[in-house]
Amino acid sequence: MTSAPARAESLGKMPLPTRQKPRDRVDVLVFFIPCVQFIHIKLVGVLSGSDLMLVAVFLYLAFRQKLRLPTPASRAVAIFCLIWLASQCVTDIVRHSAFSDYARGWSMIGLTLIFFVALCTLLYGQPQRIMLYGWGLVAGTTLAFFISPNDYARDYPWKFGLGDPLTLAVILFASREKCPFHWKIALCATIGIVNVILGSRGEGGECMAVALYLLVTRFVQKKAAANSKITMKSKAALMAAIVLGAAGIMWAYQYAATRGVLGEDARQKYAEESGGKYGVLLGGRGDLLGAFAAIYDSPILGHGSWAKDWSYIIAEQQAMALMGYQNSGEVSREELEEGVIPCHSWLFQAWVWAGIAGAAFWAWVFVLVARMLVRVYPVTVALLPIMAFVGFVMLWNILFSPYGATERILFPYYLVLLMTCADMVPRKVERALRPTSSKRIVNIAMIPRPQH
Repeated sequence: MTSAPARAESLGKMPLPTRQKPRDRVDVLVFFIPCVQFIHIKLVGVLSGSDLMLVAVFLYLAFRQKLRLPTPASRAVAIFCLIWLASQCVTDIVRHSAFSDYARGWSMIGLTLIFFVALCTLLYGQPQRIMLYGWGLVAGTTLAFFISPNDYARDYPWKFGLGDPLTLAVILFASREKCPFHWKIALCATIGIVNVILGSRGEGGECMAVALYLLVTRFVQKKAAANSKITMKSKAALMAAIVLGAAGIMWAYQYAATRGVLGEDARQKYAEESGGKYGVLLGGRGDLLGAFAAIYDSPILGHGSWAKDWSYIIAEQQAMALMGYQNSGEVSREELEEGVIPCHSWLFQAWVWAGIAGAAFWAWVFVLVARMLVRVYPVTVALLPIMAFVGFVMLWNILFSPYGATERILFPYYLVLLMTCADMVPRKVERALRPTSSKRIVNIAMIPRPQH
């Protein structure tokens, strides 16, 4: 009888089963949905072509009774999102929010839920479609940069323009089944360095973290296969290695920036953001101070959709000045006139607008994503680079990025991708690793589920 470790080794070396089938209309639709995001239609807020297509897909699937939330985690996401939406409605009614504000706030949450359900139905358990949607994002984001760029993209063409699609293209290429594992690591590290050099520090750090994750995961995979089970010790080692590696990446960036290796602009920017009491993390995300003050004043109910109060902007600037950050008093007249409470975080934005229920949604998603990342995946999971990339992107964005129109079509996709890897692969591999009297070992690591 073959031992469990031997079966585990053979399982990792066996080629993935391929499913050769012609592209159908759903595949074309999946690619086309994110491609038309450059189309903008102004109603109460701004809707993109992708928004309209996903709404149409949702309504069609609902009419045909084909909408599905196939896993407990996906149903929990829908429930938490409904609670978030209900809380936002209550807050806006109590706060007497303006129609233009609560219409955008309610639609943002509602569309997020609708898009998640639609993409879960179309993409969950379908690696090929997940890759197609990703390549559609590459095409759509590139078209948006050339056809309808925003002010940020004009001023910073890499960080807010071409950087996102080109980085995603490299990560998707590294996620191909035929890409050797060492090339996956090299590609992720290379595009990370390119991002840092061209001024996109956050995305560069995420790519470097992916390269480190793949390297550490490969080591843990071998240990897990040799022991025929995945231990908490292995998971703890994986987490500790990622944390230490992230600290090393931050130190390397600090060294390069302060010595002018990344250019004079990067050196000056780092000097400004790191000159205060709490270093570059707070210096680059001063908006969080305004959010903290707003949350302190109304932690349960929140302030309403697109909450406006210029006093929190002033409080943020004063706090930054007291902590020693340079140029902390520079506020544009447009910011003061609009008066939107600064947040710059998916979690804190929801907390400021909708109260504690909004924060609970994003806190739960943060924990869910973190748990998915610390699982040990078999070497046969070709999607590991893109899974790790969207996982790190989500953890960063939940804490340090605003939630806007583009995120409505990104966040649901990210979550479905993570669920496909985390919910399908590990359980099946663990079953294959257990001792069995079967004479035939079948590689089931990435056999997709039937079409939804």
